[in-house]
Amino acid sequence: MSNSLGGINLTVIAQDSLTTLLAEFPLVSKFTTNFGGEIATRGETVKTRIASAVDATDIGVSGYSASDVTSTERAITLNKHKGFVMGFDDGEVAKGGYEMLRKTFIRPAAHSVSKAVLDDIFALVTPANFGTVGTAGVSYNGAIANWDADAVADVSQTLTDKNVPQAGRLLIVRPRLYTALAKDNAIQAQYASGTNAPLTENLLPRIHGFEVNQYSALPYQGALKSDGTVNTLFNSMDDDLFGVAVSPEAFIIATRQPAVPSNWYGNVASATDEKSGLTVQVREWYDGDSGKQKISMSILYGVAVGQSNCLGRIKISD
Repeated sequence: MSNSLGGINLTVIAQDSLTTLLAEFPLVSKFTTNFGGEIATRGETVKTRIASAVDATDIGVSGYSASDVTSTERAITLNKHKGFVMGFDDGEVAKGGYEMLRKTFIRPAAHSVSKAVLDDIFALVTPANFGTVGTAGVSYNGAIANWDADAVADVSQTLTDKNVPQAGRLLIVRPRLYTALAKDNAIQAQYASGTNAPLTENLLPRIHGFEVNQYSALPYQGALKSDGTVNTLFNSMDDDLFGVAVSPEAFIIATRQPAVPSNWYGNVASATDEKSGLTVQVREWYDGDSGKQKISMSILYGVAVGQSNCLGRIKISD
C-alpha cells in the first residue's frame, strides 16, 4: 500500500497539518508546555517541573552566596487522544486535488484539535483548582458596564498584590467583554500612539500588562448548563466564567506522538515542529465496509493545573 492519498504524499499532508495546527495554537502555546515527538500510549504519565518564586539576595551584605532554587514537580497524564477523521469517496481526492484536501480536511482538523485542547484547559478553571487570587479566586466581579481599561488595571493590581508573575500575562475573555474593551475610548484613542488596530482589525493592544484574547467557548459554569441540566459544582448564575486573568504557569500541557497499533494495516506519517516539539500524526487507510478512503489527524496530550495562584476568574454580576 503506497504511502499516499490520491497520489499526495502522506508526509506532506502531515507537515501541512502541523503548520496549520501551529497557526491555530498560539493561545495554547502561551502556557507552560512539554511537547515532544516521542511515541507514547494513552494513559502514560509525563513529568515536568515549574519554577517557584525566588527572593533577591543582598549581595552587598551576603556576598555571592548561592541561594536554593526550588521547583514544583507536576505529573500530566496523557489521557486525551483527540483528532479529526474524514472519509473520501473513491477517487475524490485525486479529482479534487490538494487544495480540496486543505479546505475540507487539514484546516477543519487543525481548528477542531486546537479547540479540543483549549476546552480541556478551561475545564480546569474551577474554584477548587484556582481559589487563591483575590476573593475566592476571583480577580473581577462587577457589572459589564464597568468593564473597561480601568477595570483591567484593577485586575492587574489584584494579581500583582498576590505576587503573580508579570511576564507573559494573558487576559482571555468572552467576545462580549472583548468588545466592551474595543469600544473603550481610552483604548480606541491609542491610534494617537501609532496603532489603529482596535478600529481597523478589532485587535486590542496590550492593556495594563495583559495580552488580550477572546474565546467564545469558555465553559458555562452557572447553576444551569447550556443544555438545561443542573451544574452541581456551582451555586448561582454569578459563577459563570466570563474570562480569566492568567500567567503561563497556571496550566501545563504535554503532548507526545500517539503509538500505532501493532496490527495497523494503513499508512502513518508524523511531523514534529523543531522549535516547540509539537507532533502531529496523520493516518490513512481504506475502509472497505464504507467504500471510503479515510484520513485522520490527531495528537496525544494531557492538561493539568500548574500554579493555582496564577489565575483569577472574571465574573459579571449582571
